[in-house]
Amino acid sequence: MIRRLLPFLLLLLLPHTALAANDARMQIEILADDEKGQTVEYLHGNIRKAADLALPQLWQRIVLQADQHKIPNNVKAVLFLQRATPVENGVSVTFNQRRVLSFLKKNDIAHIPEQPNWILSVQLSNASGRSMPESAAMLQEYAAKTGSDWGYGLDGGSESLVLHWRWLDSRQITLSVRGTSKLGELAETRTVRSGDPFRQLKPWLSEIMLQARDAYASNAIPVEVAPTLTTGATKEASPQKTFLTLSIERQASLPEQVLFEEELRRDPRILDLSLKQVNPDGQQYRLQLRDADDQWLTHWFKRRGLTLSPTIEGWVAR
Repeated sequence: MIRRLLPFLLLLLLPHTALAANDARMQIEILADDEKGQTVEYLHGNIRKAADLALPQLWQRIVLQADQHKIPNNVKAVLFLQRATPVENGVSVTFNQRRVLSFLKKNDIAHIPEQPNWILSVQLSNASGRSMPESAAMLQEYAAKTGSDWGYGLDGGSESLVLHWRWLDSRQITLSVRGTSKLGELAETRTVRSGDPFRQLKPWLSEIMLQARDAYASNAIPVEVAPTLTTGATKEASPQKTFLTLSIERQASLPEQVLFEEELRRDPRILDLSLKQVNPDGQQYRLQLRDADDQWLTHWFKRRGLTLSPTIEGWVAR
């Protein structure tokens, strides 16, 4: 027993030369998973393994998806480890914030230096203008539950983020974003499938929350409003910009879809990406490219295991 606890005692006795991690993103709990052979006893006796399991979760919280590939494969979690504490069902791992941010800056990896924290308000209205409080509460709760996974907080920040979805008819929904967050104010209309409002809007909510989070990134640029957004004014696209339709014919989970959209949206050659339609076969997007060159998309999708083919409207990826 003493030998098993020795690694913990050594870590607890290390001098804390760095500032304590006040950022909640730096603390991650690794829970036992018997099916993977990661029992409580195993985790308690393998500090480095617990830290290695926690590191990808840390990157998900603070590194932009488009820059995940810049993280060296051989980087060791122990380099950033501040302490590891045994808990009843696993290990609580805390990373050193100063070392983590220093590493990301040194390697020019886009990240969110400080955890964004907002006062979130989710509002829904049907086509008659009546509020939908139950569905709004479910979306608000979902945003709160996923906040720790994606590195944002909803526990009383000084900035506000107000999301108001309003049904125009059975399929058309308008989202209005207001508040004092760095995301700014915008509006967008999309077409969705009929069904439960919570299931309809959950992917859209995840997308907006990640956009709001990424507005605080080290390489953040002002959010550009797509021509399809309803902002009270009409802007003509400059001649050199290209618009096309992209269809993704592949079944994907919500996290996979969100990660894909964020990675594509962060490519500097794309000015805007908006979801037009979701159907049983996949998703359809509207892309606004920085210039007329769209041939790079073929290589972009090939690297991710998909084949891109041209269509009359644009491209289809399978």
